[in-house]
Amino acid sequence: MTTNDDTLEMTFDNRLGEHLAAERLYYKSTRLSKLDKVVACVLVAVGAYFTWAAGPRWWALIWFPFAVAEWFNLLSLRPLQMMYWFKRNPKLRETYRLTFSSSGLHFRTASIDSRITWSHYTRMLEDSRLFLLLYGSRMYSVIPKRVFASQADLSRFRVLVADNLGHSHGSA
Repeated sequence: MTTNDDTLEMTFDNRLGEHLAAERLYYKSTRLSKLDKVVACVLVAVGAYFTWAAGPRWWALIWFPFAVAEWFNLLSLRPLQMMYWFKRNPKLRETYRLTFSSSGLHFRTASIDSRITWSHYTRMLEDSRLFLLLYGSRMYSVIPKRVFASQADLSRFRVLVADNLGHSHGSA
């Protein structure tokens, strides 16, 4: 990562684990993640009712593991879709060279050279591993924290985003 007074530059290769983490972070920011908790509670109630009505039969008890799996979003096929998509997306096999400045993002790979203004993005999400710059439903740019050389660079990035996106910063 290179920095000067008004830009942050970084170069990195994409990792599947980071894209899976990005999908989980995005999912946590949606209403659907809250609905899953309600569905899990309904499954527990169904299991409790069937166990009470029929006793500890397999078809009465099966609702409890489903409830736990639903609570932790383990029934989703999205991680499998992400793995399939990641392996087949040629853009993700190229080295990313990103330059962030007050005017936006300069995105370069071997096949892409693009300038993106801050107005393209609507908000940022952050967790312990990465930043997501969101620009639509299930559309985001993944910025791994591992590419920042120091805590000072991380702070500069947060300030740059906050200055250009307003107070649309979220965390999980």
